[in-house]
Amino acid sequence: MARMKRGAKTQAIRDYVAANPEQGPKDIVAGLKAQGMTVKPGLVSAVKYGKKNRKRARPSVRVAARHTKNGSVTVEQLIEVKRLADSIGGTDHVRSALDALEQLR
Repeated sequence: MARMKRGAKTQAIRDYVAANPEQGPKDIVAGLKAQGMTVKPGLVSAVKYGKKNRKRARPSVRVAARHTKNGSVTVEQLIEVKRLADSIGGTDHVRSALDALEQLR
């Protein structure tokens, strides 16, 4: 059997989903098999439901550890602190986390 071009199965799945949006992955696999194309349900799910590449915001230790000459806070540090506050759940949670850290000292 000849090899298919890269992305041919994905495009076939997209075309099939466009024509039959109500069908689930198993039905799409069966429909494409009837057309002579073998695909796996995982690929169908990834194409149909669009697995997104989302990066999680992680607080950066490097930026927080950087010091300025006069000891003031940089804009980058403030942005990192805001990201941390957003990831924890707000400033109240950050304050309680800082209080917990202080008790550990």
